[in-house]
Amino acid sequence: MHHVTDFYRYNSYVRKKYLEAIEKLPWEEVVKDRGASLGSIRNVFLHVLNAYRYWFLYAVKDDLKGYRGIDIEGCKSVDEMRRHEMEVDSMVKLFVESLHEEDLSKVHTIHAESVTYNVTLEAILMHMIEEELQHRGEINCMFWQQDVDPPIIEYGQWSGQWVEL
Repeated sequence: MHHVTDFYRYNSYVRKKYLEAIEKLPWEEVVKDRGASLGSIRNVFLHVLNAYRYWFLYAVKDDLKGYRGIDIEGCKSVDEMRRHEMEVDSMVKLFVESLHEEDLSKVHTIHAESVTYNVTLEAILMHMIEEELQHRGEINCMFWQQDVDPPIIEYGQWSGQWVEL
């Protein structure tokens, strides 16, 4: 269980560093379609937050019919991105810190649009770690397209604690 909470704490810390770096860019560059999976830095960043909402607020409660994501196109500033990140981060923190070792093997039945499947909570947790890392790589590439170094954070630079802004 410790490995899971460490990854979630680390990703929380790093998301905030990315927001600091995104804030230094002109907004036009943040929303520019750069050919990534979801186009822009803003879209990819908010997609990750929506994925957390999807899995932790709706899928594990078998309430996908109630799912409502963040309006990505309606997000018009880094301040709004930060507000969404803080909301999702608080939710993730409460969710992850409430877990016990035995929760990892719990099987959830997911009733998604036209398919139903079973998945363990551990698989969901690991999927979301991978999801965020994959999309962070995309965001890195979008920074590099602008000749800007992304805020790649070494694991050793992180204190191991949840970080609040």
